[in-house]
Amino acid sequence: MTQTPLTEPTPQDGLCIGQTHGETRLLWLNLPKRRNALSPELREELRVQLLAAIADDAIRAIVIAGVQGCFSAGGDISTMKGITSVAGRARMQTAGALMQTIISSPKPIIAAVEGWCVGAGLSLAAACDIVVASQDAKFSLPFGKLGLIPDLASLYTLPPRIGTGRTKWLAFTRRVIDAKQALDWGLVEEAVATDAIQHALTLADEVSQGAPLTHAYSKELMSRLPLTLPEFLAAERDTQAILYTSEDFAEGCEAFFEKRAPDFKGR
Repeated sequence: MTQTPLTEPTPQDGLCIGQTHGETRLLWLNLPKRRNALSPELREELRVQLLAAIADDAIRAIVIAGVQGCFSAGGDISTMKGITSVAGRARMQTAGALMQTIISSPKPIIAAVEGWCVGAGLSLAAACDIVVASQDAKFSLPFGKLGLIPDLASLYTLPPRIGTGRTKWLAFTRRVIDAKQALDWGLVEEAVATDAIQHALTLADEVSQGAPLTHAYSKELMSRLPLTLPEFLAAERDTQAILYTSEDFAEGCEAFFEKRAPDFKGR
């Protein structure tokens, strides 16, 4: 379990603040006056911080959270008024770059959701590998109130999590669901009474004990779905053949027979 004190950043610290807790990088969405609305500037800063964490060999897992008990209230509508199609396309390209970074990250990413997780905020959480939510978390997909489709890849990431019908239900009704319902549906992997962020950090510590190559290759293999069974088995065969020759596999075997914890290097 992580022993590093959990300290929220202040608004003066910046839009997205990275803190290191052991082998975990905690990335704070830090726009409290707008309930961490995902403005273009915040999205780009989050992408920069994610790329830095992915490139850091000392980091094994990443947690994304929002300050002041709110994950994210969605897109920053104040930056959308009067937007042209050309500007809108550029906006969506940068948003797409962020989602590509999250979904293709070789390192596990955990969303720690407290309070509101709405619109693009829900899209952001759904793109993460694991979602941990506190009992006060609220989820909604109200893009229809603005006449927009759910974006930030939510129509791509939500159906595998909760099914096509429930994705349409969220998008078409714009209703709010709580953490219990989100857990029942599979939108959330773990629901805790309070302090989802600290729980996510503890979970990230546990994840970090696994072999980094196992995480990276497992994510890469699942990203190819759907495949036919012969296609999947061929990909599984080739992937496992690579891992059989890795230093981490040799270390894992030695640690197993020596009855000790393995010391994985990601090689």
